Parts: sequence; structure tokens; C-alpha cells
Amino acid sequence: MDINKFKSIFNGLERAYGQYKAGDVRENGKQSGKAFIKKEKVTDQLWQDHLDGKDPSLGIIPIRDNASCSWCCIDVDTYPLDYKKLLDNIKKRKLPIIMCRSKSGGAHLFIFIDGEISARIARSKLSEISAAIGYASCEIFPKQIEIKAERGDTGNFLNLPYNNGDKSNRYAFHPDTANALTLEEFYEFYDKCKVTPDEFKNIKVAKKTEKNGFSDGPCCVETLVELGIPEGGRDNSLYQYAVYAKKKYPNKWKERVDEFNFKYMKPPLSSQQVQKTINQHEKHDYQYKCKDTPMCNHCNSSLCKTRKYGIGNDYEHNFSDLTKYQSDESIWFLNIDGRRISLTTEQLFDQNKFRKACMDNLNVLPNPMNNRDWTARVQSLLENVEVIEMPEEVTREGRFSDLLDSFMNEQAEGLNIDEILIGKPFTEDDKTYFKMSALEEYLRKKKFNDFTTTQMAARIRQLGGGDTRKKIRGKTVYVWWLPASDREMLEGSLATPEVSEELPF
Repeated sequence: MDINKFKSIFNGLERAYGQYKAGDVRENGKQSGKAFIKKEKVTDQLWQDHLDGKDPSLGIIPIRDNASCSWCCIDVDTYPLDYKKLLDNIKKRKLPIIMCRSKSGGAHLFIFIDGEISARIARSKLSEISAAIGYASCEIFPKQIEIKAERGDTGNFLNLPYNNGDKSNRYAFHPDTANALTLEEFYEFYDKCKVTPDEFKNIKVAKKTEKNGFSDGPCCVETLVELGIPEGGRDNSLYQYAVYAKKKYPNKWKERVDEFNFKYMKPPLSSQQVQKTINQHEKHDYQYKCKDTPMCNHCNSSLCKTRKYGIGNDYEHNFSDLTKYQSDESIWFLNIDGRRISLTTEQLFDQNKFRKACMDNLNVLPNPMNNRDWTARVQSLLENVEVIEMPEEVTREGRFSDLLDSFMNEQAEGLNIDEILIGKPFTEDDKTYFKMSALEEYLRKKKFNDFTTTQMAARIRQLGGGDTRKKIRGKTVYVWWLPASDREMLEGSLATPEVSEELPF
């Protein structure tokens, strides 16, 4: 199976790639599995193995080191999903999208560029599209607008379609019938749908020709008016419009709310329900409820904040993809509006320090929250955190073991047991003996101050050693020991485990 066409379509970052090992199907229909990144060159063999159906399947990171991309994608993670309805929505809006079935039964909505565009432009345009088609809360790839190769950034990868070629369940859909396309048919469809960078920038989300007068307000209200307000979302939609109307028509907003109900609600809410909303807003000036349905499905916050009666200073930055480098002093990585920030545990825990870190690194200042809301937000991120275990050698225990090994091996070993008194280790009967005070002096010289004597003793016992008393020059001396046969094991235990494959970017 020729890989060249497939490679040219899904080309991205070449110095790293993602892989996914499938697991069981969960109750919600989503497939479980293990995803990880390898910081290695994307080889032809990896592309071939993917199309041949060999596990693990291949994931490509769309963003390159120059912050450009040649494809972007909306990851619709909804189950079950009406594929035909979504395809019809895309077709109605005349969007150059190729929809593929994802590994979990959702949909990947691809737009392919004949050339390259900046990741910032790609994310901005896809945010507009996802809001218009009702999937504003879905993930967008590339997830970052820039990556920094000098610190090892790689971005996030997306699992590619056609794992196992024409036998794959990750296929592209025919735009009219929703039938699966073969790989060759997908190539033909790609050639028809790909757009130039200028064409991509000029993609317009088709709207009704009538001027509805909502272009200065929240994007969600404008889109809901266009699409039709769902019956289950009428109360929330009327609330959202009332906030907007009170800002725009301070003297006639009550009449406008009533008019909105009869003109755009199908069927309209009762007069009693409308009056309840009016009374509620008459007493207080409320803020927009961007996170409530159906508004959240059509939210385009970056555009909304620029509108005269949009969210303005209530703009909430998008936090996502929390990753933790697990160690004694863990480091966290977080996406904020598509930009990656490195945080200490204290900065993530303390909202004030978090906001300061955002100012220092990203030149943005997130709006403050009350402590309860901040805790809830961090907890939400922690529920999906990716934890990367760091090599033992970067932990305090690992550094101590490393220095203990150096203490035992780098300096000359005593020729007889008397030399223990001058700080040298001495081996006898498969045990290497030493004084704790000599080890402590060595550690001080190496500027290791992370362990107390008790912690050192506990670690020595964990490594199979212990303490005893020895007769030296007629005196009883308290000494510590490690198994001489285990000293090579101690050195070997400090080798970096193969965790570098699983990285947070």
C-alpha cells in the first residue's frame, strides 16, 4: 500500500509522534486505551504499519516548529452521534470539511490546506466553525498556537484515520450518503476539498440573508436565532437574550424580550414564563451564562469579547490539557487559549500565583474567581490530568542513591577495616561497611541537603543494607553496610527508565 499520498495529506511535526493502544469499550460507547508520545522521527515504517493495521496506531502532531500546519480538525467527542445530521449541517453551510469516524465512534472534522497556515489562524477559524455547527466545547487540533522546540515542546497529536486501510473503522464519510469511503476514494475527495491558505482564511460560516440585528451581541444568541432555538433550551436562551437586551435597549428591553419570545421560540414560552424572566432581570443586572446549554454549544468567546454587547471583561480563558511531571517537586503544563505554560504545584494551587504566572509568561491576566469556583476548576482539570512518572534519578531518593553509589565507588576503598575510621568504605564477607558521618560529610560537599540522618538510614535499609557494630582498634564502632553483591544493582537501578516516550506536549 503506497504511503506517499497519505503522508503528504497528514504531514505535521516530524521529530515526534503519538501512538495509541486500544483497550476495552466503556459503557458510554467510548473506547478506552493508552495514548503516549514518542520523541522520535516519524519514519516511513510507522506510516506503513498504520495503514497495514499494526498496533499501535499512528498519531500525528499537526503543528510544526514554525507554528504552522497543513491540516486542522474539530474532534467531536459525542456519543451516540448522528453522522448524517452532522454531514447535512456541514453541507448546508458549504464548509470544505471531510468528516472521518474517530476510533471511539465520534467524528473528526478535517480541513486540509494546500500549503500551510499559522496554527493561530487555524484555531481561530475552527473555533468559529465549531460554534456555528453546535460543537463549541469540542477539542480543536492543533491544540497550541506555538511550540518551543528548545524546551522540548511537541504539541498534542491526533489519531489518524484508515488504520488498517480499507478495513478500518476510522474511515471518511461520503458527504451525501454517509457511507464509508475507501482510501482511494478518500484521496479523490481530499483533492476536491483541500483549500489554499487564502481560501481557508476566507471561509464564511453561511448565515441567513436576513439581517437579524444580533451581530453586536453574544455569538450564541446570533447562532441560535439562525439555527432555531431547541425546545429544551428556551428558558436559558431567553435569559441570555434578556441580559443582551438590557444592555442594548435599556429603556425598551422588556418589550424586546417579549418580542424575542414570540418571534424566535418555536413554540413560544408562556406569558407567565416570560414575565418571570423579566421580573428576575428587573431586580438585578445579570451576567451571561456562557456555560449553560444551549449557549455553550455555540460559544465563540474570542469573538464575543470583541462585540459591543458581548461578554467583554467577563471573557474566560480556556484552560485544557493539564499534564504533570511526577516528582518530588512536580512540574505541571497547561494549555491556556492554545498556549503552553509551565507551573509549579504552588502556582497551580494558589490562584493569585497562577494569575501572576500567566502575566509573566503569557501576558494575560485571567479574571479572578472565588475560592470555591477556583477549586472546582482545578479539580476538573485534575480529573483528566496526564501523569508522567519521572526517572528515579531526578527524585530525592534517586539523587541520594546516586550519591551513595558515588561515595562507595569513586573514592579509594579501605585496605583494612581500620580505614573505616578515616572515612573510607571497607568490604568484607560480601558487605561494604562505612560510617554514617563519613557519608554525611561527602553529601555536604556535594551540596545534598534533602535528607535527614533518619531518612538516609531508611533509604539504606530500602536498598538492602543495615547497621551493625564492629570491633576496630579495640573499640566498638557503630557502622552501616550495604550488600557488596548489590552495589552493581544499585548502580543499575539508577538507569533512566523508559518513560521519555510519554511526554506532556
